[in-house]
Amino acid sequence: MRAVWSFWSEPYRGGHGSPWLSDYHMRLAWCLSVELARRHYPDTALVTDTAGARLLVDQLKLPFGRVSLELNKLKGRDPDWWALGKLYAYRRWGAPFVHIDSDVFLWERLPDELEAAPVFAQSPEPFDPDAGGHGYPLRAVERALSAEPGGFVPEPWCWYAARPGPLTAANCGIVGGQHTALLRAFADLGVRTVEAPENARAWAAWGDKGFCNVLVEQFLLSAVVEHRRAHPELEIDRDLSVSYLFPTEAAAYDPRAATAAGYTHLIGGAKRNPDLMADLEARVTADFPELAARCR
Repeated sequence: MRAVWSFWSEPYRGGHGSPWLSDYHMRLAWCLSVELARRHYPDTALVTDTAGARLLVDQLKLPFGRVSLELNKLKGRDPDWWALGKLYAYRRWGAPFVHIDSDVFLWERLPDELEAAPVFAQSPEPFDPDAGGHGYPLRAVERALSAEPGGFVPEPWCWYAARPGPLTAANCGIVGGQHTALLRAFADLGVRTVEAPENARAWAAWGDKGFCNVLVEQFLLSAVVEHRRAHPELEIDRDLSVSYLFPTEAAAYDPRAATAAGYTHLIGGAKRNPDLMADLEARVTADFPELAARCR
């Protein structure tokens, strides 16, 4: 299985997404994420832009087996769409892969049954679309896009969002699987939702699109899988589902469960926690001293 990372440099330079305590700590995290994962997955790839390659390959000398500058295509795009670089990366591969966020550290290889799954992700994130909260502004986005003539909302999105009760998104700290055609189809829909000309005016009026990213990535992945499973005419196995490393959202951030899985994900404010960042620095300095020196 190929291990893939992506880095669109413009959102990072603009402070979009979850910022780190410092650029130094961001570089340390990249080094640890790549070096740990390549112990288990020596076939590695990076999808980035020219500035990202200059940092990660030329300066830090991270040993990616393949480097694509596909994200140069995003030059000048709204950097508020930080998930767009990930969606571009997901649709590149015809062979099974795992995409790993740079704030994810795989101390152990993923379980065999997870690697063998058609589609997998870190953990489920249930949310109530009509109650707000949890960072999934589903109904507000639907209203904004449908208010525009010809506004594009993917069919699986509409079908899944019409279900009663709570919905589930898939945390994409890791995401991948054997069914690369489905993963490409999902990523294509996410890219189209962001880039469709008929949606341009609605997005321009939206303002901060930070939480819209999890809709076009994490929610849409679940919607596409559920839609395919429910429509046998699409020639998809009815048993298709998203497999998860952790059975619940809480388990993904429970220290005991995370230690047992050999998995760490520094989400949100964890990236700015001085104690955690001191631990990160100590780990990279001890295990990869040459890389730590380059990070400085």
